[in-house]
Amino acid sequence: MKLKKLVLGTLLTTLFLGGCAANKKEEVKSDSDKVSGEITVLTNRTDGDKIFKQVEADFIKEYPDVTKVTFENIADYDQTVTTRLNGGEYGDALFIPFSMAGNRENYPDYFEKLGTTKELEKDYLDVYEADYKGDVYGLPIALNSLGIIYNEDVLKEAGITEVPTTIDAFVKDLEKIKEKTNATPFYSNYQAVAVWAGALTSFGGEQFKSATLESGNAFKEGMPIRQVMDLFYEMASKGLIEKDPMTLDSQTAFSQLADGKIAMLMNGSQEVAGIQEKTKSPIKIMNFPVETKGKTSLPIGAPAVIGVNKNSKNKATAEAFVNFFVSNKSGYAKDLNGMPNLKADLSKEQQELIDNSNVILTVATETPEANAKYSAIADEVGVSRLTDVLQQVINIGLYPDKNISYDDYVKQLSDKWVNAAKQHE
Repeated sequence: MKLKKLVLGTLLTTLFLGGCAANKKEEVKSDSDKVSGEITVLTNRTDGDKIFKQVEADFIKEYPDVTKVTFENIADYDQTVTTRLNGGEYGDALFIPFSMAGNRENYPDYFEKLGTTKELEKDYLDVYEADYKGDVYGLPIALNSLGIIYNEDVLKEAGITEVPTTIDAFVKDLEKIKEKTNATPFYSNYQAVAVWAGALTSFGGEQFKSATLESGNAFKEGMPIRQVMDLFYEMASKGLIEKDPMTLDSQTAFSQLADGKIAMLMNGSQEVAGIQEKTKSPIKIMNFPVETKGKTSLPIGAPAVIGVNKNSKNKATAEAFVNFFVSNKSGYAKDLNGMPNLKADLSKEQQELIDNSNVILTVATETPEANAKYSAIADEVGVSRLTDVLQQVINIGLYPDKNISYDDYVKQLSDKWVNAAKQHE
């Protein structure tokens, strides 16, 4: 079966290394430039004691003058660290809170510049997770890809021998699964649909927000949000998803996928290995079924990005750590079942996947102005969360007698968007 594993170096969210070879200091000019002493690193991972202990040992082996790396692992990460940013005590290197992505102009106030996007994209696959005005302030700790995870045995039972490469072919395969097997063709779930926000660039490109603003209406046919809505309405109205999308949680769905009770679901490549451990059936992941110039979409993003505290008293060591941490030397991307961001670290299999796919970032690479305008309009329309829109579409598809028609819902959103857009001209 021709289905490409989303294996991405075992791939979903390897940072753009805070310093590739081009950024390394050529010589130590002063004590402040020396990689030595102690640093503190803040992370959002509370189950990583073993890997962090190994990272510390390997980093000290690489830089013998470093005496200690203290990892502070925080459960309620974004809220806690955001508060600490304002207080000034936030370690030397740290995972940058994703909540800051909506206010990128704040990056220079808190984080050290690691290089420009133009410089770093020569060596890294993704340098846009934490950038502002052409400068990079954080690098992905690993890269995962989004795709359709599936149980190959179920697809074979349905007579499917090749993975779909278009949305139309995808829906037809779901119909075959419904007709010829006892499996639920596709798992949606009210909360799991949030992951589809990362697929919008696959439908509309990395500047889909600018294109949407230019079109004047995010909900007319062919626009990214509309395409995802149309897909979910077709799946729900044709009975191709679970009957109760409110209660089936993701972990249970993963087990049911392993058992062959569910055929497909959309998620990050990092989930494949865990599902595979539950079954002898081949669990694989296909590229997203959207074609661009004959290649299916491989949307990639970072589970976290790491940066350097602008006010660190040991900045040289913090920068060296970031460079080390996002490279294969640390082993952290592999521990996450992720793909390295550094192009030189890609395996042969990963490189072939990249070469044969339309690699696209899950994060839109827009100007701050376009981001702000798009967000303002979406907020006014009430669609800032794609989850809310898709939940309503699922309801309309499953329970047509209890909701307005799909066409009326689309018109309602279209009218709101057009009116809000006019207020922001």
